Amino acid sequence: MDREISKDLYEVNRPIYLSFGDMMKKYLGYVVVMTNIDFSERKGIRGGVVRYYTKTSKEGYLDKWIECGNMPEYGETMFYNFIPRPGSMGGLYL
Repeated sequence: MDREISKDLYEVNRPIYLSFGDMMKKYLGYVVVMTNIDFSERKGIRGGVVRYYTKTSKEGYLDKWIECGNMPEYGETMFYNFIPRPGSMGGLYL
């Protein structure tokens, strides 16, 4: 079971690499902090490791994104919005 850090902000208990498609299925409806991103210039994000996720929390996940971005072993770090709203899909690299 994942650990609740604050209201609606969760840390993944055993983070593993997921393909982008599997990540989308598992975290649809959430904003995630993703690390160790496998990126292809032609195809975009192929996969990565989700470390944190939230549905509604505006606070906290940005701090976790910055925290993960400061850890060299996590490689590329970004947050990605899997909440289905027109124009809302996208990510931001650190």
